[in-house]
This record gives sequence, structure tokens and C-alpha cells, in this order.
Amino acid sequence: MSRADLALLLICAIWGTTFALLRDALHTVPAAELVALRFTIAAVVLAAFYFRRLRGWRPEWIRDGLGIGVWVAVGYITQVIGLRTVTASRSAFITSMSIAFVPFIAYLVLRTRPVMGESLGVLLAVAGLVLFSADAGFSLNPGELWTLACAAAFAVQIVVTHVAGKRSPAVPISVLQVVVGAAAGWTLVFAGGGALAPARAIPWGVLLYLGIVATALIIVVQTWALARTSSVKAGVLYATEPIFAAIFAVSFFGERMTPRELTGAALILAGVFVSELWRPLRARFTARPTTA
Repeated sequence: MSRADLALLLICAIWGTTFALLRDALHTVPAAELVALRFTIAAVVLAAFYFRRLRGWRPEWIRDGLGIGVWVAVGYITQVIGLRTVTASRSAFITSMSIAFVPFIAYLVLRTRPVMGESLGVLLAVAGLVLFSADAGFSLNPGELWTLACAAAFAVQIVVTHVAGKRSPAVPISVLQVVVGAAAGWTLVFAGGGALAPARAIPWGVLLYLGIVATALIIVVQTWALARTSSVKAGVLYATEPIFAAIFAVSFFGERMTPRELTGAALILAGVFVSELWRPLRARFTARPTTA
């Protein structure tokens, strides 16, 4: 497994901790305000940390950063809107269904088809996701439709970042992504009448974690990693997100995983292993033996 793939797994582990935290924060902070604060913190942190590297902007950097930022903003905003009426585990499951969109979007944008190992990985991971969620059922209420829109937006983001990350450095376009996310959040806040949550009621510890670790760090690492792996493989790796969410819920909130969830998790992990190991195993077993 490459460093880029390991980085994406780390991202999924961090994302897995955010669903329950976001849903809890939404009890005191409106969705748009939560996104605005989260991305503002991330923008300030990245600008301060990488101040010396934010020079000599090129037009393609700005174009790539703003373009990806739109999809990032759409994804996070629709996700928190959905979380108002969808459980954290359901949100994690539906968000991870971006894996089903990625191959089609990659074909439309890049005109590339997934290799056999990636296709098998997608099928196993989707089957695992469906089984993972079987106990909760799958109905399309408004919250789940919002979250499905989030999954589609993140699928586009994966493919677009894969392309843009190869021609633009990760730091500048990451900064622009979080600036767009903050601007979109504050636009919705002021369009809705302004900030509503009193400062003392805001869970600042959660917001700092979401802004610094789950946004600033993740955006930079994700932009770097997606340029160094295929879009479809990245989608398969992202399917592990609900597994990490469930582990977090079991460890800190006393929830339990059902046999179906455990079986679904095993299928998702099988999809990851197939997509990762298909090429080296195929090369090993199809290699011609050398003759003396």
C-alpha cells in the first residue's frame, strides 16, 4: 500500500470521528454557521502556517483551488443539513456511497475505465456498505436525500482533485478550498438573518478539532494524496469511513456492532485489499518463468 493510500485511510479514520461530533454540535449551532466557523478556523490556520508559501500565485492554481472549493463547500453544507435529521451512522454510510458515483464521474471527466481489481473492489465495498446499513433500512427521507447529494459532491471532488493535484501544488489550492468553504458558509449565515448561536453556547473544543484536524489537515493531505492514486481506488478506500465511525461509536458512546455490520465491514475491507493487491498478485502469477 502506497503512502498516498495510507494517507487516505488516515483521513477516513479522522472523518469517522466527526459524524457524532457534528450531530451533537448541531443541537446548539445552526448548520450554515457550523460550516462557516469550521472553515474559517481552517483558513486561518492554513494561512498562518503556510504564509511564506502563499506567494507567486499562478492562474491555474487559483482556478483549481476555487473549482475544487465549490464541490467541497457543497459536500460539507449538504452533509450537515442532512445530519439534522439523519443519525451519525446513517450519514457515514450514505456519504461513503460516493464510491458508487466515482467510476462514472471518472469516466465522464477522464475517459478512463477502472481496471479489473478496482471494479471488483468497488463491487465488494458497495455490497459491504449495503449490508453494513441493512439493519437501519434505506429510505429516502429529506435528510438522506441531502446526504446523498453530499456523496455525489464528494465523488466529483475526488475526481477533480485527482486531476488538479497533478498540476497545482497542494498547499495553495487547499487554502483556496477552505476559503471558498468559509465564504459559502457565511453567505448562507447572513442570507438566513445572521449568526444565531451565542458564543458561550458554541462547543469551541469540537469546533477547533473540526477546523484544525478534520478540515485544515485533511484538506492538505487529501489534495496531496488524491494526485498520487487513482480516483476509483480512492473511492474504495473512502468506503472504510463508516467502519471507523462505528469503531468510534463503539469505543466512546457504548454502541454495538451487529453481525450484519461486522460482515459488511469485512466485505468493505475485502474490497480495499482486492483493489490494492490485484495488480501485484496478477503480475506475480502471470509472470513468465525465467529459463536458465
